[in-house]
Order: sequence, then structure tokens, then C-alpha cells
Amino acid sequence: MPQFYTLLTDTGQAKIANAVALGTQIEITQMAVGDGGGNPVTPNSSSTNLVNEVRRAPINAVQTDDDNPTWIVIEQVLPPDVGGWTIREVGVFDAAGDLIATGNLPETYKPVLAEGSSRTQTIRVVMEVSDTAAVTLKVDPSVVLATREYVDQQRLAHEQSRNHPLATESEKGMAIKATQIEVNSGEDDGKFITAKKLKNWGVQWVKSATETVVGMLKVATQAQVDKGSDDATAVTPKKLRSGFSSSFGTNGYVGLPTWLGGVIFQWGYVSFTGPDSTGSSSPASSSGHFHGVVTYNASWPIPFPNSVFCAFSSTQGDGAEGGELVSTLAGVGTHDLVGRVYRMGGSNTSGESAGVVYFGIGK
Repeated sequence: MPQFYTLLTDTGQAKIANAVALGTQIEITQMAVGDGGGNPVTPNSSSTNLVNEVRRAPINAVQTDDDNPTWIVIEQVLPPDVGGWTIREVGVFDAAGDLIATGNLPETYKPVLAEGSSRTQTIRVVMEVSDTAAVTLKVDPSVVLATREYVDQQRLAHEQSRNHPLATESEKGMAIKATQIEVNSGEDDGKFITAKKLKNWGVQWVKSATETVVGMLKVATQAQVDKGSDDATAVTPKKLRSGFSSSFGTNGYVGLPTWLGGVIFQWGYVSFTGPDSTGSSSPASSSGHFHGVVTYNASWPIPFPNSVFCAFSSTQGDGAEGGELVSTLAGVGTHDLVGRVYRMGGSNTSGESAGVVYFGIGK
């Protein structure tokens, strides 16, 4: 027989047998330790008390042994401020104060802080019963102590479980992902939606707009706007105006947007002193003469990016001067032009001012 062991008392055996027969339970509530009166103790089933009890306190934990289903493991924690005696015996009591089990322990001195050394000590007792369902633990959480190992085990078990409060609109907590069916129905207000399911819902729910149905629109690219063949995408004001520019005045221009080809219309005005009236009379008619010529240079209000399609000029002046002159273009470039003005009649002995209006189309 082992030197140190625990056995059920006669009272304990009777109470457990009665609980099994009636389907009730006995409540294990307290554990006591004793010093055996200074001598080793041999457990006796007829005992109703310890030989010399030094401390009794609530039990901290009770559980069934994983490898032995008929074993009940009972624990009590002795804190650092309890002690000053040698532990030799242990007893387990029920709610009625009756000794249910008793055992002996190896002699262990439990110091206290006042002695200069102390420790937290756990006393563990194993009870073997025929039916563990007949035994339950009565715990007062305000007085029991837990070992670090017990706390760590309980915390780990809680963290690995799914037994956590669910999140609400005002409190943090666990959340459950909604299924795609639940997202589509839109009736569940207790589960959250993932980005993927939200996108899937949007694709299924939102329809493309048509000429008769309100729906989602897609913004056209600049290439689609310029091409003008897509009838299912929307044009933004920025892309619609892309390439359009204008300036209005004596010298000015209008640049069409890219979707209209980016064509540019430009105009300008240049003034100068008209040509004089020197020359010879025409032998065929006394109504005309060949007179002098004036060359002028002018710039387009803005350069044509690529080329000039066509250009022309016309004289303009006060009184009869404009009608006495004719203008031609001698050279046209993307940045500037060169023109000539000829006098076809009249005179310019006083240095009258003349002007030319020019116009061009390009891209």
C-alpha cells in the first residue's frame, strides 16, 4: 500500500452511495489541512475530523481526471500569508460540515512572510468514487484563490473557444460573416459584410443605364469620346471640352474639341501705310494705273499645331482707301504669314493708313 494516500470516510461513502441511488449530489465546499499534532498521520475511514486541523478554507477547483474518469481532483491554494506550521494531513468537507475524505501528506513546512520566506502552495487531493456525477463543487468566487496554471488554462480555453459576446452597434465583440444570400436579401442586421460579397451584391443589384432605364453609368475614355461610336458610356464635361479653346477680339481664334477633330479657326488684323500711287497709266484705259506695292508680316494668334488647311486676306481701310487696294498672301506658315498689298487706283500722297484682315483654318 502506498505511504501517502486519500480515502473516503464512512460518512463520505454513505453520502455518495445515497446520492447515486437518489440521483442527487453532495456539495464539496471546503478543504482543511492539519499538522497531525506533530506526528505522522495514517488515514482512517472512521475519522470525522482531522487529528489537529490548522486551517480550513473554501476549495479552489475540482475536476475529473482526464485519464481516470472515476477520480475527482480537488485543489486548494495556500497564499503566502498563511502558514507557520507543518502540513501532514488533509480533509475534504461537504456543505453540511461532514468529513467526506481524509488523507496524509509528506511533511511540508509552510512558512509565512514574517519568517523571511514564503510561497504560494497548492494542496491537491484525489478522491475515487463510483459515480462522479454524484459529487459537485460549491465555490464562493469572492474567497477562492486560483493558481497561475489554472488561470492560464482557463484563459487559453476561452480564447480558443467561440463563446464570446457578439458585437453590437454600441459594444465591441465577435462578429459573424454574412453569406452571399444574406447580403443579397438585406434583412440580417447582426452580421457583417466582406468587401468581396458587397461587390458581388453591387454587381447583381445595379443595372446599367439605358435611354429608358435609370441605372449605373460608365465614364467614357477620351479615345471613346473622340471616336464617337460608343453609345453606352457617359461623357464628362472635361472630356467633352478637351481641346476646345477660344479668344475673341481683333486677333482671335476658336479651337474645336478633339471629338470634332481639333480644327482651329484664326483671324487677325495688321495695319500699315498704304502703297503710293506712282506708276504709269494704262494705255488701254484712263481709269486705272499700275501703282506701288507694300509687303507686310503677321503672326497667327496661336500657332497651328500641325498645318494650315487654307488662308486668305482682304484689305480694309477708312473711306475709299480700302477699296483702292487689293491683298494677296505670298507665304503661309503654322506660326506666321507674309502678304502683299497692291494699289489699284486712287492716290496716297498723304501717307494714308491701310489695313489687312487675314483668316486661316488649320489643325
